[in-house]
Amino acid sequence: MDWSALLDRIGISSLPNDPWQRLVVLHQAIPRHVPFENIAILEGKPIVLTTEAIFEKIVMQRRGGYCFEINGLLLLLLESLGYQVDRLLGRVWSGSATTPALTHMALRVTVDGQQYLCDVGFGAATLRAPLRWQFFSPEQQQLDTYRLEPTDNHEVQLSVLKEHGWKPLYSLLPCCVRAQDYIPANHYTSTHPMSYFTQEPVAALATEQGRVTLRRDRFAIQRGSQRIEKQINEINELKQILEEHFGLMNLDWHTLRTRLQGIFPAR
Repeated sequence: MDWSALLDRIGISSLPNDPWQRLVVLHQAIPRHVPFENIAILEGKPIVLTTEAIFEKIVMQRRGGYCFEINGLLLLLLESLGYQVDRLLGRVWSGSATTPALTHMALRVTVDGQQYLCDVGFGAATLRAPLRWQFFSPEQQQLDTYRLEPTDNHEVQLSVLKEHGWKPLYSLLPCCVRAQDYIPANHYTSTHPMSYFTQEPVAALATEQGRVTLRRDRFAIQRGSQRIEKQINEINELKQILEEHFGLMNLDWHTLRTRLQGIFPAR
């Protein structure tokens, strides 16, 4: 693995020697340099979770990815540096009346005897730093406040504080999983017609003051408490936004124009 290229991709020239500080630096850097995005899925490309495929896509091609890829990159880094890392699998709560499937990857990292939830691949709600694995202990991270809590079915739920109270984001199985357990979840998420990721463009990237986000035909820039949102009316506007704000160049626009005609009709 080309460490120099990998660190350059996430904007780091050197890493601290202290294990905790090093973990924080990595966790903060990845969401600011590697966009959460599903464009490869819309291009019809397979999402492959091998080390070689993740490195080629994110580092060499300078693309982004979704949870299995971006958290997969963090996992690769942490295991290479000797951290104790547990692979976790969870279900995303998005207002469905039924219990959602297990489709989200996160990590639990132990440093000096303390466990932390690490997740650099959850779109607009991505953690900015490791979150202490401790129940009912709210922690503010820049724009958002998070907490962990147990659920009635013995899962561990991550929630974010909103104006009207705590909103569940996802819940994690209490036990760690193996790498092969991600294969069916990744296949469903990247190929099933009912999957959110196969239906519309999604992207998010953290910034120093907030974040930029894209969902379907809406683009938003968040700077502190100020939010600017705009409607995307044409596919060429989408192309410009993906290039300028997310650094996504050389995409297959022939395929994307066809795939997204229902959102951006040809003019």
